[in-house]
Amino acid sequence: MHKNKKLKLRPLVFISGIVLFLAIVYSTTKPNKYIEPIAPATGQLIETRPVMSSAFYTGKVAEAYRIAAEIPKVIDSQFCYCYCKKNHQHKSLLTCFTNKHGSKCDTCINEVLYAYELYKQGKTLDEIVVSIDKKFYRPYKPKQL
Repeated sequence: MHKNKKLKLRPLVFISGIVLFLAIVYSTTKPNKYIEPIAPATGQLIETRPVMSSAFYTGKVAEAYRIAAEIPKVIDSQFCYCYCKKNHQHKSLLTCFTNKHGSKCDTCINEVLYAYELYKQGKTLDEIVVSIDKKFYRPYKPKQL
């Protein structure tokens, strides 16, 4: 009879273990919920020209233009690591989205998407700038003619 009780408990213990494992996996992999930014970016823009409409584009490109229009001060505070400031006299990352440059440059697009991800997590402007610099920095190499 004692052996029969152990056999009945095995499925219960096994299922409990699976449920516990799934609960741990879910809690560690669930996406962060949207948190209102602690210190939203305010103040004067460096780039004052309007962002091009996202309606001209699709996919990631359209999303980047939409984000640039939604949080211009955050994007305007970023250095663009495609080095368009040196190569095209851009003022900031926001400048890339006042024309077609942003639609053709993966660096610009990815910087905007990453900045928005951090913004939605509630990061401050300073934290976003530091994170962008850490992730995208690469030494400048002049274009060869």
